[in-house]
Amino acid sequence: MEFTYQDRQSLYQAWMSYKAKLRITQIEMAKRLGISQLDFSRALRGDVPLEKGFVFRFCREIGLEPDQILPSLKSERGMGLQGTITVRTAITVDGNIAKVEYSGNQVFIEYEKEV
Repeated sequence: MEFTYQDRQSLYQAWMSYKAKLRITQIEMAKRLGISQLDFSRALRGDVPLEKGFVFRFCREIGLEPDQILPSLKSERGMGLQGTITVRTAITVDGNIAKVEYSGNQVFIEYEKEV
């Protein structure tokens, strides 16, 4: 996967916001990522191509999901999910279910419990 100029700009903006909030330096972040400060700076400035490993480690470190902030991943995510999906949820109740009803997106369960 190749990251775009817009992806790099999004990462840079996320970094500047994170840096301002937590008052962290490039050196500290580079240590967290296991790279040199120079490599960190080059990646954000555009001197070297963005690598997938760096992007995902960086996003994880600042608490963001890559597909939520990177334009190229946002568009890929949107293309994959069109239409509807079926989701199944199971719950356990403390007793025997006597009656189940639903209305719209709510489910009502009546159950009998020994006291």
